[in-house]
Amino acid sequence: MFTDLKHAVRLLARAPGFTIIVVLVLTLGIGANTAIFSIVNGVLLQPLPFAAAERLVAIDTTVRNEPDNTAYLDFLDWRAQATSSFERIGVYATAATTLSGRGEATSMPLAVVTSDLFALLGVAPARGRVFRPEDDERGAPRTAVISDAAWNRLFSRDPSIVGRAITLDGDAVTVVGVMPAGFEFPFDAEDPTDVWMPIMSARFAAQWADQRGASFLKALGRLRPGVAVPAAQAELATVAARIAQANPRNGTRSVLVRPYQDVLVGDYRLGLIVLLSAVAAVLLIACANVANLLLARGTSRRREIAIRTALGASRWRIVRQFLFEGLALAGLGGIGGAVVALWGVDALVRISPLQIPRLHGVGIDRLVLAFTIGASMLTGILCGLVPALQLSRPAPGDALKDGDRGGSGAHGTRTRQVLVVTEVALSLVLLASAGLLVRSLIGLQRVNPGFVTERALVMQMILPQTRYGAPADQIGFYRRLQDELQALPGANAAALSTTLPLSGSDIDVGLTIDGRAADPSTRTSATFFGVSPGYFATMGIPIVRGRGFTDRDTEQASGVLVVSESMAAKYFPGEDPIGKRITIAYNKTGPREIVGIAGDVKQGNLTDARTPQLYTPFVQAPWPFLAAVVRTAAAPEATAGALRQALARLDPQLPAAEIRTLDEYVSRSIATPRFTALLVGSFAALALLLAGFGLYGVMAYSVVQRHREIGIRMALGAQPGDVRTLVVGQALRMGAIGLAIGLAGALAATRVLDSLLFGVSAGDPATFAAVSAALMTVLLFAAYLPARRATRVDPMVALRTE
Repeated sequence: MFTDLKHAVRLLARAPGFTIIVVLVLTLGIGANTAIFSIVNGVLLQPLPFAAAERLVAIDTTVRNEPDNTAYLDFLDWRAQATSSFERIGVYATAATTLSGRGEATSMPLAVVTSDLFALLGVAPARGRVFRPEDDERGAPRTAVISDAAWNRLFSRDPSIVGRAITLDGDAVTVVGVMPAGFEFPFDAEDPTDVWMPIMSARFAAQWADQRGASFLKALGRLRPGVAVPAAQAELATVAARIAQANPRNGTRSVLVRPYQDVLVGDYRLGLIVLLSAVAAVLLIACANVANLLLARGTSRRREIAIRTALGASRWRIVRQFLFEGLALAGLGGIGGAVVALWGVDALVRISPLQIPRLHGVGIDRLVLAFTIGASMLTGILCGLVPALQLSRPAPGDALKDGDRGGSGAHGTRTRQVLVVTEVALSLVLLASAGLLVRSLIGLQRVNPGFVTERALVMQMILPQTRYGAPADQIGFYRRLQDELQALPGANAAALSTTLPLSGSDIDVGLTIDGRAADPSTRTSATFFGVSPGYFATMGIPIVRGRGFTDRDTEQASGVLVVSESMAAKYFPGEDPIGKRITIAYNKTGPREIVGIAGDVKQGNLTDARTPQLYTPFVQAPWPFLAAVVRTAAAPEATAGALRQALARLDPQLPAAEIRTLDEYVSRSIATPRFTALLVGSFAALALLLAGFGLYGVMAYSVVQRHREIGIRMALGAQPGDVRTLVVGQALRMGAIGLAIGLAGALAATRVLDSLLFGVSAGDPATFAAVSAALMTVLLFAAYLPARRATRVDPMVALRTE
C-alpha cells in the first residue's frame, strides 16, 4: 500500500495544475463542512459543562399552554413540595447593574440567582465562595460573585477582591467569590454575565419576590438519579394545581418540564442542521466534479492500464491505485480544509448575529478533527471509486486498438453524464432552499412593525433604586431627561417609554375590566408601556380612535389608558372600549379610563402575531426602566454623543446601557433568518458554480472526444449552427434530467424548512420556477462555450487521423 501511495503522489506531482485545482475544490468543501460541523458539535452535540448535565431540566410556568416565566413564590412552593423528583430547583433572571466608584460608571450584565443555583450546576468558584442559604434572606448583607473576565477587565485580577465591597446600583455589595475562567451562565443572556447576586440582594428583584403574579424568573432543576422527565412533570403539575387552586386570581397555570439542553438549542437546531446539510451537498457536488476530472484524466491513461492488465495486474490492483490517488488528493484537501475551518469558525462566530447558547465557545476539538479525517477519507473514496471502477474494466484489447485516440467508450461517457445529472439535482435542491429562505427574508423586511424606524435613535437605561427607589424620584428624573431631550441639537421630536417594541424587553401585566367577573381559568393580561405625551407622534404609531396623552395627564389627574387595536378586539369584541375602565394588577391607584385606541406594534419579533398592548402616562405609573427615543433631521448616529452628554449632565453615575437606532432593532429582529439565508444562499451559489463547471468540463471533454465525428459532419455539409445545437442539446438533456430529479428532491427537502419560512410556502411554484430558470441559464452558458469551440473544428485536420 505504501508503494501505491508513493506512485499516486508521483503521478499527481506530474500534473501540478490539475492537482492544485482539485485540492482547492476539496479544501473549500471539506473546510466548509468542518467549520459548520464544529458549530453543530459545540452547540448541539457537546454535553453541558456541568455536573450531572444529563439530569438538568428547564421548568416553565405555562399559561394557556404557552411557556412563561415563574414567580418567586411559586418557585418556593415547587422546591418545598416536589422533593421526590428533584434534588434541587433554582431560579434566575438576567438584567444589568451599574458599577460606580471606580471612575466612569460601567454597565455590567447581571444575573440574579437563588443561593443553591451554583450547587445545582455543580460549579465551584475559583476564588472565595458562592452563595449560602442565608444570602437569600431578605435584609441579609448584599453579596455578589463576579466572573473571571470581569475580575480581569475591571479589577486587574487583584487577589484581594474577595471580601471587598464594590458599589452596584448605589449599594455597597461584598464580593464573596470569583468564578472559574470560561464559566458561562445563563446561556440565554444576550451578553456574557459579569456578576451574579442573590435575588434579595438586587432591589429590583427583591421588590417583586413577594408578588405571586410577578413572573420574572426562569427555573432550572436537577432530577434525582433514575427519575425520568415525565415523572418530574407529573409531580410538579400536581404542585402547580394546588398553587392555582389556592391562588385563583392568577388564572390556570401549570408547568412544563423539558431537558435543559433541548430548551437551550431548540430554536436553533433545525437551522444548524439545514446549514450542515447544505455544506454536505456542496461537498458531494465537489466530489462529483473531482470524480469527473479524474475520470477524464484517467481516460488518457487507458493504454497504460491496458498494458498493466495485459502484464498480469489484477483489477483490484488497478482500483487500489486510483483509490490511493483519490485519497492523496482528499488528504491534501483535508489538511487545507482544517486550516480553512480554523479561520472559518472564528469568522462565523464573529459575524454571526445569532444568540445561540455556547456559540462563542465553539472551536476545533478532537471530535471535529475526527470528523475532518473521516470526511477526507470518505471524499477520497467517493472521488476515486467511480474512475477506479470505470477505468479498470477488463477491455485491454479495445484500449490498445484505440491507442492514442483517447476513446473513452460508452460506459465512461454515461458515467460522466450521471455525475453531471447528480450535480444538477443537488444544486437545484440547494437553490430551491436558498430561494425560499430569501423570499421569506424579503417578506419579513416588508412587514410593517407598526412604527416609523427612519432617523430615530434610542437610549435605554435602568435607574438604580438606591437613588430612584421612590416613584417621585423616578418621575423627577423622567421630567429632567425629557427637558434635556427636547433641547438636543438636531432633534425634531423626543419621547420616553418604559420599554420599546422589538427591543427584547417587555412588561406583561395582569388586569381586570370593571363590571366583569374575573374568570379564574384565564389570565387577562397585556404588554405594558408607560410613555410620555409625545410618544405616539415620535414613534409614528397612529391613534386610530380617541386621543393620546397630553401634558394635562399628570400624576394628580385621573388615570387614563390607551389600548392597542388587538387589545380592543380581544377584550371588547363588538363594543366601543372608549370610556371603559381597567385596573392594572400591579398598580394600586384604582381603575383607569380608556381614552384612545392605538395601532398595533410588533413586540417581540416581526413574525409575532398581534398581542394586546396598553399604554399609560409614565407619571401615573413610573418604573425604574426608561428608553429615550429621539427623532432627528439628519443621520441619527450623529446625535449619540449629545445623548450621552445629556445623560451625564443629569447623573454622571448612570451609564447609557444601550444606544441604537430603531432600524437596528428591526434589523436585529430578523438577524437569524437573514444570516441563515445568507449562508445557505452562499452555499447554493457555490453549488451552482460547481455544477456549471462540471457540465462545462464534461462537454469540453466530449467535444475533444468527438472531434472526428464533428469533422465528418462538417465535411458532409453540417453548418456551425447544427453543431452548436448538437452539443448544446446533449447538455440540456442532461440538465433537464437533473432538473426533474432535483425538483422532486427539492419538494421533499424543503418541507423541512417550513418552520423557518414566513409568508411563503415550502412548495412555492414561483420560487421553484425562478431557481430552475437560473440553473438552466447557467447550464446553457456552460454548454455554449464548448459548443462554440466545436464549430471551429477543421474537417481536414479531424479526418487526417482516420
